[in-house]
Amino acid sequence: MESMAKRNNNQANPTEQEKLEHVDAEKVETEYHIGAGGKIEQTPEEKKKMYKESLIRTVAASVLGIIFGLICYFMLGSAATPEGETTPLRLAWFIVLPLVLIFTYYIQRRLLFPVLRMDMKLLNWKDWFGIEFLVLLYCIVTWTILLNTNLL
Repeated sequence: MESMAKRNNNQANPTEQEKLEHVDAEKVETEYHIGAGGKIEQTPEEKKKMYKESLIRTVAASVLGIIFGLICYFMLGSAATPEGETTPLRLAWFIVLPLVLIFTYYIQRRLLFPVLRMDMKLLNWKDWFGIEFLVLLYCIVTWTILLNTNLL
């Protein structure tokens, strides 16, 4: 009986999470003009701003990937040792790539995007996954190209 009273009491009083979700939903509706179908309707100015921010995110991820590819090449070279020699650099690239992802995430999230005054409210985990995938891709491609050429 007591548990039933608790359950009814909990249903009557919304939790803090529900209150926050309700406030966020109202904010999104007023800021982003949610239409009847549940899709975000944007004005031409908003579309232009979103396109510009998307382009900046892509370019920033590409440039960071190239920079970290150069750093990996100059710091580690091929990250392999000659046979018979025991050094911790044998598997260094397994350690370096996750560190590159962590550093670039925090560089973008805490330094770069706030300086550029970009709206990060709409970035979810899928967007960050895509951004970090670009960083990793450009880092590996740059490192590989430098390893296979004798330019530097």
